Amino acid sequence: MHVLPYTDPQLVEFYDHLNVGEHDFRFYESLLGDAPLAVLDLGCGTGSLALRLAARGHAVCAVDPAPAMVAVARAKDVDEQVQWHVGELTLLPPEPAFDAITMTGHAFQCLLADSEVTRTLNDMRVRLRPGGRILFETRNPAGLPWRHWTPQGSMRRVTLPDGRQLAYWHVLQAHLGQLVYFESHYEVRPGNEHWVCESQLRFMTRQRLAEHLHIAGFEQVDWYGDWDGAPFDPAQSREIIVSARI
Repeated sequence: MHVLPYTDPQLVEFYDHLNVGEHDFRFYESLLGDAPLAVLDLGCGTGSLALRLAARGHAVCAVDPAPAMVAVARAKDVDEQVQWHVGELTLLPPEPAFDAITMTGHAFQCLLADSEVTRTLNDMRVRLRPGGRILFETRNPAGLPWRHWTPQGSMRRVTLPDGRQLAYWHVLQAHLGQLVYFESHYEVRPGNEHWVCESQLRFMTRQRLAEHLHIAGFEQVDWYGDWDGAPFDPAQSREIIVSARI
């Protein structure tokens, strides 16, 4: 069955089981610090980071375009700590309301065209208070990570709460310039249910990203190469992690 990513409630149910790591969350939490801030989590997904930040005392607003993802996030938020919104960033007033904006899960790579990158960075900037910053990451293209997007190289298996076995893998379709086209496969046994999602991601170099940030008005940028806070190494780092202030 071919479906769009994050629109099928069944696949959204799988999301948290396939994304159990906390290394990125812990790193962003350390950058934000302990003082209460107004934080926007853009592309919040199932709400894991937003809820963690709220539990640390931050005032959190979270936005995601996928209704099924936000439904899961709201269900987790039993104490109603977070303001949840379905849609794009532009649904929020264009005024400086936030000290920080996070965008995790490599969501930045879903911005395929320069116009989308420019618009998103500008929309983020106008919603930041003076001295505010954005925090996000993108995969470093230098390591050609898509080379491993084969059934053998990307296979992951997890046991679901009901005992069923979930297999998940990628299949590379094409690599054209900065754009990578691929399929994500989900297979559940018993039952032999199989879903296929077609996706595209953009792999931008640090140099090109720095140009976009400068044009959008982000003058103070810190670059990291991994979730331990190591400096970015163009040849070796797997991630390009950004903390950019206006």
